[in-house]
Amino acid sequence: MEIFNAMRTQQTHASSPPGTESVGQSVSQQNRSTQSSIREEARQVEEKADTQKLKKQLQEITDQLNKEMNPLNTSIRFGFDDSVEELYVSVIDTSNDQIIRKIPSEEAMRLAAKMRELVGMIFDKKG
Repeated sequence: MEIFNAMRTQQTHASSPPGTESVGQSVSQQNRSTQSSIREEARQVEEKADTQKLKKQLQEITDQLNKEMNPLNTSIRFGFDDSVEELYVSVIDTSNDQIIRKIPSEEAMRLAAKMRELVGMIFDKKG
């Protein structure tokens, strides 16, 4: 029986050309790598779409807040800054439309933008 099994094993190996097993494994690894790459790209596209959707929603909210405040004749306006991706509030002098105060301040917003840039450089990713 052992001789029969040994002969069967030799026939199986003899029927497949040498090196085909490693080629099959290599193709399989490439397929997995490609699938992983495609999944990662799809995830990034989804994140970008979600981010854009969120920015659009925030802009709509600020527009709505400003419309709601307009009839009250207040000196407060809401805004959204894309560079730091933050909402801000401006206190306006209604007589001449000058900004009295902006919260957070311009300096704080510039600092936040620079910090995001530095974090992006450190971790090799804009964030």
